[in-house]
Amino acid sequence: MPKIHSKEPTLNGQADVVAYADREYLYLRIKREGRRYTNVSLETTDIRTAHKKALDAYTKAISEPPRSRTRRFSFEKACAEYLEYKHKQAERGQITHRSAGTYEQRVYQRIIPFAKSVGVGSVGDIDKESFSGYGEYFLDVKTKGKWHKKTSGLSASTINADLATLNELLNFLVKHEVLDPRKKGELPKVRDRKNYREESNPAFLPDEFIRFKDVLYEFDQNCVDEMDKWKKRWFINWVLFQYQSGCRVHESSQILLGDTEVQKRPDGKVKGIISISPSTKTGRRTLIMNGNTLRKVKSHLSKGIKLRNEQIKIHNEMVLSGEGKRRKWTKNYELPMLEPAGKDDFLLMNPFMDGRTVYHTEHIRGWMNEILSKCEFEKRFTLHSLRATHITHALLKGYRTRVIADNVGNSQAEIERTYYRLSNILNIDELGFHKDAEEGVMMNE
Repeated sequence: MPKIHSKEPTLNGQADVVAYADREYLYLRIKREGRRYTNVSLETTDIRTAHKKALDAYTKAISEPPRSRTRRFSFEKACAEYLEYKHKQAERGQITHRSAGTYEQRVYQRIIPFAKSVGVGSVGDIDKESFSGYGEYFLDVKTKGKWHKKTSGLSASTINADLATLNELLNFLVKHEVLDPRKKGELPKVRDRKNYREESNPAFLPDEFIRFKDVLYEFDQNCVDEMDKWKKRWFINWVLFQYQSGCRVHESSQILLGDTEVQKRPDGKVKGIISISPSTKTGRRTLIMNGNTLRKVKSHLSKGIKLRNEQIKIHNEMVLSGEGKRRKWTKNYELPMLEPAGKDDFLLMNPFMDGRTVYHTEHIRGWMNEILSKCEFEKRFTLHSLRATHITHALLKGYRTRVIADNVGNSQAEIERTYYRLSNILNIDELGFHKDAEEGVMMNE
């Protein structure tokens, strides 16, 4: 930017009449958003004439579409500035860092490659039709991800999320006067014809869940010792916690004891209150669940720490006696006793692991598959099926969709779209949920 020799405000402070050191004529310097300015030559060296021309020059400059950077500003650079803005939002707490990473994945893995495929190298190449084929292109895509995994097309929800990000990106460029707003076309969403969520993570229907729990409750039988029994009981509690809370698997692994509270209601029942971390997929929320299940999880953790300390005590006694050297133990040294679980410890901590950490997801999945193999279901249930089951059973019991959505950290529209098949079931009063009085009438008949 040339050096300013002199500057006088004009148009009630909306602009300045500026004399640049290396330019002959005076310029109207108009303040734009951020730290950007538009400079318009007033084609005069007389300051009075410059002030008279200021209004016409200002009106013309404001009414014209932005011309700065669009031709030479690369689309990839524009995307980088947009992502920088999203990461700043994450630092301010407006969105989660996980969300910022999701935006980055969409932009670099799909939006930029698509732009290159249709000849958009710079912002100046964008027109109303540039991204109109985005949805159809990714519905037909044959590979996805870093490893080019085969696919029959991306899901409608993934494509629509991309389109929402792309639309926000284009609005960002318009706002910063990089893109002519007249060149920003419409980005219609694609229609979701797949029940992808229901197919990939099916929910247990009531009779299936009873069958599943019958096998689950036998999991800790015939254990060789108390530690083995504790670990298998931990898995049983984990399953019930996932079902009762509706948490995502990664959310449960981040819950601290200090995030939980058990309250007794006036009717004597207890409810669990859990604060979900803002670093999770949908950010901070307060979750309400069955208080008895939460109590069992906490009690089981305390029992696990007690068992681990008994184990450590025996280990330390053998180390002091020299037994460790004779048996060539890897840890031939005394171990510190575990402190009672505090507010900064994980609710689902495994005290038998170093570092007071939780079980790895693959370890939990192995136990889950062991139970499922004994059930011999035709459906392919997953860990996420427990969350889907929580939502499904809540819908079957007649809970309002909005209440369910707020509690599990999902949108009402997403639940309605994913679980729409339940609408027929909801309209059948008797399906699997007979009242005792109705059963009595049927039996008497």
